[in-house]
Amino acid sequence: SNNLKSLYDFYLTALKEQLQDIDYIGLTFDFWTSRRSVSFLCITGHWFDDKWGYFSKVIHFSSFHERHAGFNISRSVKEKLESLGIYHKVVAITCDGGENLVSACSQLDGSIKRIWCCTHRLHLVVINSLGFWNTENKIDNNPNNCLTTEITTTTTSSSNVISNNQQELMDTSLSDENETDEILIDKTIGDATGGHSAGSINNFDTDQASEAISATIVNVESTDDDEQNLDLIDDNWSIDIDTNVPTTNEVELIMDLLKKCRILATLSKKSSIVSNFIRTNQLLIKVNKTLNNDCKSRSNSTYILLDALIDLKPVMMKLFNEKRTLSLRRVQLDKLAMTELNNQDWDFLSSLHHVLRPFYLGTVMMSGKNYPSIGLAYHAVHKIKHFCSNGNTSNNHIKELKKLLLAKLYKYFYDDMEQFQYFQHHAFFDPAAHISLSDVEKNQCEKYVKNLIYDDVYPQKRST
Repeated sequence: SNNLKSLYDFYLTALKEQLQDIDYIGLTFDFWTSRRSVSFLCITGHWFDDKWGYFSKVIHFSSFHERHAGFNISRSVKEKLESLGIYHKVVAITCDGGENLVSACSQLDGSIKRIWCCTHRLHLVVINSLGFWNTENKIDNNPNNCLTTEITTTTTSSSNVISNNQQELMDTSLSDENETDEILIDKTIGDATGGHSAGSINNFDTDQASEAISATIVNVESTDDDEQNLDLIDDNWSIDIDTNVPTTNEVELIMDLLKKCRILATLSKKSSIVSNFIRTNQLLIKVNKTLNNDCKSRSNSTYILLDALIDLKPVMMKLFNEKRTLSLRRVQLDKLAMTELNNQDWDFLSSLHHVLRPFYLGTVMMSGKNYPSIGLAYHAVHKIKHFCSNGNTSNNHIKELKKLLLAKLYKYFYDDMEQFQYFQHHAFFDPAAHISLSDVEKNQCEKYVKNLIYDDVYPQKRST
């Protein structure tokens, strides 16, 4: 314990010395409660040194034993930042939309801007538009109700949900439904980033996407007990989930499909016979995928489950056909028969996988640690909006799924004008964002920057 204390003091001193030399720092907050009801607060700092080297480092991690009220969180955060000597250097904080964190940020210095966590909001767009965790089973007889409700709140109809300026950009940025999602997201990132440390994103082709997905699947693989208890972790990624999404025909199909997929994933873990069958046959087709159940708080976990099922389709078809030759118990046979995916299921699964893929790729793009990601995040959200706006397809399921996603995309990104402007203004300094900024938007951002400089140079004159 003495050695640990000495190491802690040594690295804390080194961190303070490193932070002493910087002028500005951005922060990321994570706040969650474990299965044992222990709460934790993690603060990550992001900054440039005097040579424009980029750093992203955890600067504080501790348990949190007070009530999760905004006042308590803000007081604790301020104390931690002041002890590190950086409170006056903080320019922005990125966190999810939990009420306690939003309240905490509002009680800090007024010059500190709160910026939403884009990956969290993309997660909410998908989950709360498609009803992945619905508890209701009633079908809404009007399939447009979900979309209409969202659009009405923004006084924008579904027919003109894209402005003329945005429509022009959409027409030039998107070709047709056959355009690959890799091109959709990453087509011009290389030019924007100049080939810097985002190279892994610049070259994010199909093979690399598959490798990234495989790596994600390997990383999230857990024990049976862990999978059953994943949702017992209390964080803002799960408490914002809507379990009463209006059940349109597409949402009803999703609920039925996911019920089957989740049972199959559970069987692949619980039954050694099924597990061995899948493992043996996937080696024959050289597919390194595992069926892991999705959960509310794990971003893209449903997409990863569907992606694994698509790659393992030959194995699953063989399992369905040969299930009675296996030494399965009657209950297991009945489960397999009940969850057998027919041609319509596979077709709809493919359509759902198609519309979710840009969200997965966008999340991968904006989750980088070794490069600033806000410009890439802005570009990714912009391209995802264009993807969802494009109805040039004969697949009616894809059309309807895109409408549902587009409505929530507007709710979580474009309707909150204050947050969207913060997002846009900060993204302006990243060349990647300029791919998606119109000339009008660039001029607005330039005016904002000029006013910032003017206020800094002539603060009294500006205030009068």
